[in-house]
Formats: sequence, C-alpha cells, structure tokens
Amino acid sequence: MRKLSLFLLSLCLTAAALITGAAAAGGPRLVSSSQPAVSQSVGFTGLPQDAQSLQATFTLSANTSCHFTADAALAALPGVYTTCKQDGADVTVYVTAKSGVLTRDGALTLGALSADDGATSFTVTRASGLKVLDSANAEYTYPTVEGGGSSDSGGTSGGGGSAPADYAVTIQQSAGGSISASHASAASGSTVTLTVQAGQGYVLDSLTVTGKSGGAVKLTDLGGGKYTFTMPASAVTVAASFLETPVANPLPFTDVDQDQWFHSAVEYVYSNKLMDGTAANTFSPLMATNRAMVVTILWRLEGSPVVNYAMNFGDVADGTWYTEAVRWAASENIVKGYSDTAFAPGDTVTREQLATILYRYLQRTGGGFQGDWAFPLDYADAHQVSGWAGEAMAWCTMKGLINGVGGNLLNPQGSATRAEVAQILLNLSTAELS
Repeated sequence: MRKLSLFLLSLCLTAAALITGAAAAGGPRLVSSSQPAVSQSVGFTGLPQDAQSLQATFTLSANTSCHFTADAALAALPGVYTTCKQDGADVTVYVTAKSGVLTRDGALTLGALSADDGATSFTVTRASGLKVLDSANAEYTYPTVEGGGSSDSGGTSGGGGSAPADYAVTIQQSAGGSISASHASAASGSTVTLTVQAGQGYVLDSLTVTGKSGGAVKLTDLGGGKYTFTMPASAVTVAASFLETPVANPLPFTDVDQDQWFHSAVEYVYSNKLMDGTAANTFSPLMATNRAMVVTILWRLEGSPVVNYAMNFGDVADGTWYTEAVRWAASENIVKGYSDTAFAPGDTVTREQLATILYRYLQRTGGGFQGDWAFPLDYADAHQVSGWAGEAMAWCTMKGLINGVGGNLLNPQGSATRAEVAQILLNLSTAELS
C-alpha cells in the first residue's frame, strides 16, 4: 500500500511539472533588437504549441512613456484582443484570441513598443512574468525569459524535434520610422511580411533584408508599406533608413524665414486672416505699424462687424481697405480721432499706444484691471511710459501680451513693428485674460 501511494505521488508531481515547466526544450526566448531605437519589435520563440492567451512584461532601457501596436499578422487573426499597461520602465502586454490560437509552431511576433515622444531611443532589456494559456486551458508560467532571438543562430520551433528549424528575423529599428515583421522567426522557404511605417515628417529611404553571410534577400513591394520576402536557411537582419522631409514654408513671404523669431507669429496672423502682406510675397516684418493697420487688425479679430456710424474724419475716404475698420473702432471708442475731423490713419503707432488700444479693446469684454490695482513696470525705462498709458502697459506686460525688447527695456516710445504686432496677437490667442 505504501509503494502504491509513493507511485501515485510521483505521478502527480510529474504531471504538475509538465504543466508549469517549459513546453518546448529550453523554454521561450525573447526576440527583439539590441540596437537602440524609438520603436522596438517584440516577440517570442519556443512558446507552447497552440498558445491562445499571453501576458508578458517587457523592461525598457529608458524610462519613457510608450505605446504598443499589435503586429499586422497578429491583429488580422479572428477575435484577437490586445492591450498594455506601463509602470515606469516596465510595459506589460496582454494578448488573447477569443477563437483559434495565436501560434501553432511556438513563434509569435507581438508587435512594436514605440516611444510616445517619437525621439527617445531604447532597447528591450528583458522579458519577465510570461504567462501562456493554451487551447486546452493549460497554463505555463515563466518568471524570466532569456533573450537570444536577435542572434545569428536563429530560434527553434516549439513544436517538437520533427519540426523544421526556425531562423530569427532581427529588426534593426532606426530613427524616423518603425518596422514590424509577421514572424519573429521562420523556417526556410516561409514567407515573411514586413510592415514599414515612416514617422511624421519622414519618408522611407531604403529597406534591406540581409542573410547570415551578408547577402541581400529579395524583397517584394506589396504597396501600402507592406513588403514580403522568402526566408533563407539562415537568420536575417531587417534594416531601414528614413529621410526627413523638408517642411514646406506655408507662408508666401520671402522676407519671413522659418528660423526668425516672428515666423510662427506671422504664420498665425496670416492663416487666421488678421494681417495680410504688404505685397503678394512680402510681409515687411520690420515696418512700423500705423493707426489704419491696428484698427483693421482688431476689426478682423472682432469678425469684421458692419456698424451704422457717421464719421466726420476728412482723412478717411470711403471705400479704402481700412474705412469700415475705422468706423467700427471710432464707434466703440477703441481708437479715437485726433479731433472730430482728423483720424490720421497713416500715423505710426508707438508701443505704449498699441498697448492702450489693445487694452481698450479687451476692456469691452471684461478684460483689464478691476478695482484697485498695483503692478510695477520693472524696466529700466519704465519712467518713459506716459501717464495715460501706465495702466494699459502694466496690464499687457503682466499678461504677457507685450514683452521687453531686451536689456531690461520696454521701449514704450518706440514704434511697434508689424512683427511685434503679430507676436502680440499670437500671445493674445493663448493668454489667460481673466
């Protein structure tokens, strides 16, 4: 009786070992590139046959926020669900198939882990916590997973000794885009599909597949970023290079370069139809702004309203590009004439005058100081601010609408250039005015 009990106990322990141990000789192996890149393909060889669900944690060499994109071949399987969660440098990927299996030969490319910022390069240093459930609901647990899928020797199939040898497909990621493969490893003669995605502002320059001896493997372009090749009897390395495409200047102006401080401001006012060029291909950013220009800008910012207001300005003719803007500004007391009959549309606007006009415009919608206020103008030339402009200059600088010109100077009596006005309008679009 004692011998029978010992025999049954031994049989039970043997069965348990078969479930919790590696289903394939040597256990699963991580397949990922050892070359740092902004996107890394991850997969396994040597998984249990007929794997139906999988969970694995990948540790990144850089603690960067990233996202997971399922491999195209995996995502095409019926009823497949994938998700991931990140905790610092550890990213856990979950994959399950509601019907069918994930792999029948033990090789599986999960997809790509990509840095959210599109700039941080990293490698996958290890995989851990691998749990696999097969179609018979047997669970296999691997606390740690060895690497090796990126070696030249290639992996082996998890289907037993009679299965043909598999060879590793190593992806060398590079800046500017990402590559994923339908197989982390494949037998000689198998068809492997590559998916290439160029990042924003990049285009694919070259794509190569190289065998162990360094010979090039023929690629077939399927279009849409898909390529196929026939697996040789050796491990292969897939590499791509991406070219940065020059960003076209959306502005028609030859006097506004992309590296100038006011480029984004001019782009903003031009695209929002607040300011036009002084000619078809010139903006004249350093030209002093006059009163007609300022009221026209604010009139457009207001939506170009039509008002019924009789003007007596003898220097504002009917039908000019600024006539209706002057009519609106005068009716709202935003910009007054020098007298009842003189507006002086061509007079240059100083920086303190611009601040005052802008302040009056914003006061109409509840902007500006409310009640008692005290905000010092901490500039070396603050004493040059006229008394009537003090409140406006204080509020505009406090809100970041108008800034100094350098050297701790505000230059209130200096003329406001078109570039400065464009920057003020850009500042206004993002400022907290309450």
